[in-house]
Amino acid sequence: MDVEQIQKINSLALELMKQGLATDREDAINQAQKIYKEQDSRGYSQMRNTMGQVHGTPEPAQGSSMGGHSELGQDKIKEILEQNTKYIVKTLKEFNEKVNVLEKEMEALKIKMNYNRLPTVKELTTNSVPEPVAAPRPTEQPQQPEKPASHPRSGGYNENDVSIEKFFYMGNR
Repeated sequence: MDVEQIQKINSLALELMKQGLATDREDAINQAQKIYKEQDSRGYSQMRNTMGQVHGTPEPAQGSSMGGHSELGQDKIKEILEQNTKYIVKTLKEFNEKVNVLEKEMEALKIKMNYNRLPTVKELTTNSVPEPVAAPRPTEQPQQPEKPASHPRSGGYNENDVSIEKFFYMGNR
C-alpha cells in the first residue's frame, strides 16, 4: 500500500466512525479496506475487460462475477444508506429535544425576569410607609400657625365661601 491509499482508508474510516457505521477504530479500518479493495478489484477487472475487448476475447466468467460484486455492493450501499438515515433522524431528534429544552429554559428566565421586576409587598409597604410618616411630621408644625389664616386649599372652608362662578369661567354673557 502506498501513502495515498493509507490516507484514503484513514479518512474513510474516520467518516464511518463519525456516521456511526463502525463500532470502533479497527472495525472502521476493516470496512474502509473492504470498500477500497472492492473499488480496486473493480478497476482492475474493468481494465481486464477493456483489454479483452480491445484484443477481441470476451471474458464471460468475469461478467458473472462482476454481477455478484455489484449485488454485494448494492446491499452494502443500502445498508449504509439506512444507517445514515437512522443516524440523521437520531441527531435531528436530539437537536429538536435540545431546542425544546432551551426554549423552556428561556421561558423560565423570562418569567424570573418579569417576577424580579414586579415590586413585592415589602417594597410597596416600605415605599408607602416612609412617605406618610415623614410628610405629616413637618406639616404638623407649620399647620399650627396657619390655623388663624383660613385658606381655601387647606380644606377649612364652607360651600357658601366659594361660588361656582370662581371655578368655571363662562366668558362674557
